[in-house]
Amino acid sequence: MKRLLALGLLALPSCGLFGDQRVDHLATAQVTSDFATYDLHRVGLMPFSGLDLDVDHAQTLQSAFFTEFSLQTPFEVVPLNHRDLEEVRQAEAYVRGRYESTMVIDLARRFRFDAVLVGTVVDCQVFSPQRLSVQVDLVATETGGTIWSSAVQLDATSPRVREALEAYYRSSDAIEDEDGQGWELALLSPRLFAQFAAWQVAKML
Repeated sequence: MKRLLALGLLALPSCGLFGDQRVDHLATAQVTSDFATYDLHRVGLMPFSGLDLDVDHAQTLQSAFFTEFSLQTPFEVVPLNHRDLEEVRQAEAYVRGRYESTMVIDLARRFRFDAVLVGTVVDCQVFSPQRLSVQVDLVATETGGTIWSSAVQLDATSPRVREALEAYYRSSDAIEDEDGQGWELALLSPRLFAQFAAWQVAKML
């Protein structure tokens, strides 16, 4: 039922309740027609990749997305690090539709995964005004094909993004109001900006 509701959201103007505020859904998603036929219990989360993405920010993103996918999906989400992948042949992450089947099969065999989440940073600016564009693909280990894909593009200069960011953090306990500063801290903090992006994407799965 949750997945059917998520599919319905794709066709409607996106806004959701979070606490007592409405948070605009800024992420988009695509789902394969046979998604419901996959039996998903244990899902690996790959380290994020992307041009000019440094190690610290990649870890920040993976941590944020691990938290949100763990909270908002019924799967057991297992974060992987680069040591886990040293003996696994990795394909270029940002490939439309399919990933190298040997990589997915090796991961499935080694870690007993039903699917793997692969996140790619398309655009990023960690100083003010922040920008973050991320695509996350869910790759089934049974076929090596992408069965769900979501993307979000956040630009702190956008009024729509700022309004959604404010509604999200005003409705959460993630930021305490100090010296007149509350949700505005998320405009300066890459960690808080990443958490908002992760929430947006995870809501679509």
